[in-house]
Amino acid sequence: MSKSKLTLLVDGNWLLISRLSVMNNRYLDDFELCQDLKLMLIKSINVVLRTFPLIDNVMFCADGGSWRSKIELPKCLHHEEEGANVEYKGTRVRSDDINWDLVFSAYEDFIATLQQTGINTYREKDLEGDDWMYFWSHELNKQGTNCIIWSKDNDLKQLINTNHNKCFTIWWNKDAGVFTDEHDEQDFDFLLNYEFNQNEQLYNHVVEKSIKVTKINPKSIVIDKIIKGDQSDNILPIILRKSKTKSEKKFKVSTKDIDFSLDYYDDNKVLNYIDNLINQKNYKGRIEDKSEEDIIEHFKYNRQIVALEDKSYPQYVKDIFEEHNDYSVSKDTKKAESIIQASSNKLKGILDLI
Repeated sequence: MSKSKLTLLVDGNWLLISRLSVMNNRYLDDFELCQDLKLMLIKSINVVLRTFPLIDNVMFCADGGSWRSKIELPKCLHHEEEGANVEYKGTRVRSDDINWDLVFSAYEDFIATLQQTGINTYREKDLEGDDWMYFWSHELNKQGTNCIIWSKDNDLKQLINTNHNKCFTIWWNKDAGVFTDEHDEQDFDFLLNYEFNQNEQLYNHVVEKSIKVTKINPKSIVIDKIIKGDQSDNILPIILRKSKTKSEKKFKVSTKDIDFSLDYYDDNKVLNYIDNLINQKNYKGRIEDKSEEDIIEHFKYNRQIVALEDKSYPQYVKDIFEEHNDYSVSKDTKKAESIIQASSNKLKGILDLI
């Protein structure tokens, strides 16, 4: 198979929800909304391809459920208030002013059109789009391919790097620009090396057309979410401190107390960190009814949910990855746009006759 040099990894569900939120209140007819939604999805992808013409491959990654919701809850979460939902993403509620059956049917049709026109699409039972982003960013980097993750999902920032097998993976969107990892000049020696000069050109190609570049420690995204949780995903913090006053307000671990260099897969280091943390002046005697063993168990549960790394994945998910580890280089989304546009014109023609 031919090899891509720069692949666009599209966060399909972010793209869907972001465009739907803009369009929903502008339509009275659900069918017309869904037809134009498909058109906006493909036009949005084509805008990115026009912005970065050196992209030679597109991969569309979509949700198909989540294996994370099947992970057994740690015992320390079983004592939550009766009826409380503590499952992964268990508190998400869909807007009741949207015909979701019709929207998801249109989304399925959109993905099918991409497949029919040769665009790589990935959607399998129990796998989230984030999982495909993880798999393909690592797999492509190993093959010598650079990646742009197109999304506004902060969780995906943990995947960025600038020295994976002499390739880069960056997180990008039009409003925020490029997010890359913190690096020294010597980290870019692989880009400045004559043999890999093309990678340097590709990186600069993206940077020059972006509003700004932000450097972060990608592992800090993981550590922060493991410890402090994430309300939007219904991931609970591993520690809550009681107020010093009689107030019922509780506090998460302070950012200043988080060790962002922590090797979160080294259980001994995790144990030492938590032991030191709960014995600090601001924490000792103020932690909710939770033992140190409970906190560590909760840490490991959050770690598996949050970290997009090989160690997090159950074997059956890895097997699904291996079943889909081949791809064809393709970016011909204009053909998909033509098909969707023709379908939209046909629908509007029929509506005009009614």
